[in-house]
Amino acid sequence: MDGRISMYVLLVCVWCSLDAGGFLMVVTAQPTAYAEILTPEADRKEGGQVDMRCTATNLESDYIVEWATEHPKQSLRWGDVTVFNSVWRFIFGTSGVNTQTVVQDFTITNVQRADTDEYVCNVNYRIQGGGYTIVASSSVTLSVLYFPSASFPMCSPAGPITVDAGTELDMSCSSESSHGTVTMTINPTIQNSRYTNWASVINDDSDTVVRTSDLTVDDVDNGVAFDCFISSMYFAGMKRTCQFGPITVRNTLTIPLTEPTTSSTSTSSTAGSTRPSTGNPTPSTGNEVTPTSTTVSSPSSSDAAPSSTPWIVAFIVVLVLAVTFFVTNIILILRDVKQKRLIKRLRSEKEPRDTQPDPYMELQPTEDKNRVYTEPTTTEETIRTQHTYYQPVEVENGSPEYDYARPEGSTNTSYEAVRVPQSSAEKQYQNTNK
Repeated sequence: MDGRISMYVLLVCVWCSLDAGGFLMVVTAQPTAYAEILTPEADRKEGGQVDMRCTATNLESDYIVEWATEHPKQSLRWGDVTVFNSVWRFIFGTSGVNTQTVVQDFTITNVQRADTDEYVCNVNYRIQGGGYTIVASSSVTLSVLYFPSASFPMCSPAGPITVDAGTELDMSCSSESSHGTVTMTINPTIQNSRYTNWASVINDDSDTVVRTSDLTVDDVDNGVAFDCFISSMYFAGMKRTCQFGPITVRNTLTIPLTEPTTSSTSTSSTAGSTRPSTGNPTPSTGNEVTPTSTTVSSPSSSDAAPSSTPWIVAFIVVLVLAVTFFVTNIILILRDVKQKRLIKRLRSEKEPRDTQPDPYMELQPTEDKNRVYTEPTTTEETIRTQHTYYQPVEVENGSPEYDYARPEGSTNTSYEAVRVPQSSAEKQYQNTNK
């Protein structure tokens, strides 16, 4: 019994000594912080109001609750003092449930897009030697919802487009994404057999969304346009659009039709019969359709067949060039032949047309008594001049030898013999044609 009392007395003395020397510490719970956004996500819109709250527990008198931003790091509220207020849009309120729990309310009015940030609630503890250290922290991310500005959506290329068949057309539609809450839809204005694939790219850093498509234009795209719509479930009734096209495809063949081309089995009001169509199924109205023009396209398929128009055009061009080359050569050949004939004719006209006498030709006597010898004549059409050749002969009566002479200045070809004076041994011929 005396031993137990002595033990208790010893323990009490040790405890008193530790407490007096400052070695005895009272262990308490660790401080905590919990931040939350009270405003529903659908109401965190541009121009509205957002309410946030931070609840800190297990605090002592020397703990301080702080509201701050992460990007950039900036203190907004320190205990009961407002450090930063964006044009008086930030409202703070502090209430203590008890000495160990503090509730710090934070409200942003007239919310702006720039208010999108990470907000942090810190519990700070004063350290010996000055300054504070964070012993508890909690954060929330505020994404301010907004509908894209009036410049969006943006189509490129926008409006009517005119291209040749086979051209690759790069189309893109871009818009602000409002943190992924904006929906972008692209639809053709005219249904055809072609399926157009659109790829989406979302950039979180710039908060944008882009949809692109590389379309190789074919005959079936003639007259087609694409509408790019943007909308958001958080902004009911708001919708904007831009348009690609309509697309005009050059070198296409169009023929008039009197039947509608709205569905796969549309009814003609004039013939009363049905016919297949290449478009997607669409209900027919049954009303009379006025004559329209349609583009001759390839058969309907999931992937449209390549157009043969460029090959046809190329064939026509080659054919025209070949015909032109052939005709040009024919003209050149005919001109050359004609020129050669002309030169030959001119040379023939310049050449003398006089015939040369045959040295062995027998002279013919005339019918009269005089012995006159002439060369057979030719027509004036072929020979313009005619020459007469003379040959001396012996007179039958043994008279002196005759001479031949043409009277001076005479062009006649018939002559008669004349007697030469007695002193001459020869006799001249005189012209018998008077």
